[in-house]
Amino acid sequence: MNTFQKLPREKQLKILDAAAEAFASKGYYGSGIKDICERANISNGALYKYFLNKEELFIAVLDRCQQIMVEYLYEKHTKIESSILNAIEEYLKEIAEICGKFPAYLTVYANLGSPNMEMFSERFSERFKESGKYIYEMVREAKKRGEVIEGIDERALGFLIDNQFILFLYSMLSDYHEKRFRSFMVIEDEVELTSEKKIAFIMDSIRVFLNNKKEESYPVT
Repeated sequence: MNTFQKLPREKQLKILDAAAEAFASKGYYGSGIKDICERANISNGALYKYFLNKEELFIAVLDRCQQIMVEYLYEKHTKIESSILNAIEEYLKEIAEICGKFPAYLTVYANLGSPNMEMFSERFSERFKESGKYIYEMVREAKKRGEVIEGIDERALGFLIDNQFILFLYSMLSDYHEKRFRSFMVIEDEVELTSEKKIAFIMDSIRVFLNNKKEESYPVT
């Protein structure tokens, strides 16, 4: 156990939260240790007792981000209780919730796709593939239950659902992805686009691959 892990959990989270806010607002390369320490209300010397350098601190932030994703999404909402549609809807609602609770961490996660972040995205690619595994297993279970139309490949459907989740998450954090959502839904800028409307659109786009036609379509207007 290193020095940081010996700290009370509350203090650990205070430091990680401050670092996540800095990395989210200024990026990895634009953030400095001085700024992070000021946000966390600790001295530079104290931070260097816990982390060797900024890279090690950033990795700790990514670890925390992964914990959030696993706890709030992968383990919580990929088990089918009533139907795959219900599981997907609950997953999307939880994405909206965690974007409100942990916006800085989710922004750091989203920024891993930037071209200058390869050193971290490659390092964490196996961990973040976990989402694909959870979703693939959810689709496999739905297929066994007869919810997926015969002939639909579960890998392809899992890929589609995972990408819908990612676009939805990014649209909660990025104006660019919000505009992409608008273009797909053909909604003008002056019209309010709520998370509920986005979820409704995603649900209808997935429903066409399922046998479960009992649930009514969601209005998006």
